[in-house]
Amino acid sequence: MRRAMAQPQHDYPLQAFLYTVALHRYLRWRLADYDPSQHLAGSAYLFLRGMTGTVDVDGRSHGVSYWRPPTDAVLAADRVLAGGP
Repeated sequence: MRRAMAQPQHDYPLQAFLYTVALHRYLRWRLADYDPSQHLAGSAYLFLRGMTGTVDVDGRSHGVSYWRPPTDAVLAADRVLAGGP
């Protein structure tokens, strides 16, 4: 599954990151007490064909890819997308 996520033609990690930045911007606008380290959880991709209903020895479910980018990276991307440095 990691190979599928890393294939350059899909750009799943980039998609997940940009969706996380978009969610950060939305939550900042909608929540008065918004704190990205508390309210921003990350993203998960579910590969239905890879889901077997089993859990490996590390507690991970097969067919699920989860990633929480560093909060500083999300904030920096937000600044760049807003036209800042």
